[in-house]
Amino acid sequence: MQTIAHLLAVACLCFASTSFAAKPSTEPLTVLSTTPLPEVTGGDFDHFAVDLSRSRLYVSAEKYGSIEVFQLPNGEHLASVKTVAKSPHKILLANDGKELLIADAGDSNVKVVDTKTFEVKKVTPLDPQPDSGVSDRESGIFFVGNGGAQAHRDNAYISLISLADDSVLDRIDVPAGQLKAMVIDHGTHRLFVNMRDKNEIGVIDLGTRKLASIWHVPGPSRNSAMAFDPTRRRLFIGSRGPGKLFVLDASNGSVIQSLDIVDISDDMTFDPLHHRLYVTGAEGLDVVKQVDQNHYAIEQHIDTLGGKTSIYVPSLKRFYVVHTKGPQAAEAGLQVFSVH
Repeated sequence: MQTIAHLLAVACLCFASTSFAAKPSTEPLTVLSTTPLPEVTGGDFDHFAVDLSRSRLYVSAEKYGSIEVFQLPNGEHLASVKTVAKSPHKILLANDGKELLIADAGDSNVKVVDTKTFEVKKVTPLDPQPDSGVSDRESGIFFVGNGGAQAHRDNAYISLISLADDSVLDRIDVPAGQLKAMVIDHGTHRLFVNMRDKNEIGVIDLGTRKLASIWHVPGPSRNSAMAFDPTRRRLFIGSRGPGKLFVLDASNGSVIQSLDIVDISDDMTFDPLHHRLYVTGAEGLDVVKQVDQNHYAIEQHIDTLGGKTSIYVPSLKRFYVVHTKGPQAAEAGLQVFSVH
């Protein structure tokens, strides 16, 4: 794969993007540039991964079947890699950024890819449809949701993959047909997971590796996005049809507030420095500010051209949203925002 490595080395010299002069603004986010991705002709993007040491940003294109690679902080497009996964979903950097772990729903496995050569170094088989996940760097475990309805099974599973040797350590049964976003509460050693088809949240005890309790999400609901504020003990849930934000007390799952937000939310990031929540969905980006301990309000709304996959990089003060080609955009692209 010398061609890919060569592209990564020289692509900065031919960065094609549309840039905008930054204007003084009191708004939380300001658009800086859009990097076009004309070769990505359709299908959703799914997850980002950031490598600050190498100034790299990765995103999975699940239907196009590629890993798109960008330069940080400005979003120059470096490479489109279509040789490592059929349908990449959750991606995770490991081994100090030297490896990229890819949950491949098309092949029912997690692939370990060398980020320099983009060669597949190892394949860890799983039950069908690995999708969302979260990593616990403290325990060295990558939690990946798989199984369920799309795998023609009654239950879904959370597979525990070792970041040391990429082996499957264990799996946790979850009574749902589809698992979506997950977050870890390190203070109580619990993992929260959206059980989207059930309108519920599974609460996993990481000590026993068992389902400890189930919390209900008010309906009608298709709870997909999730974020967590460990200081104020607030769990944020983004639901679809209609677009709702539910703020839950993370100690018992009680709903503290509900708020109308963009529909078809997919990614949600909590910003502890600015006490904000960034929610991206098919209808755009909502910046939600914390008013007080129990109240939140929309501070800004931005058109993302249908982009619902996003990531915030606090050290760079940059927020990235990727959109596909479709009714809201003539071509796919990466939007780069400055965070104030």
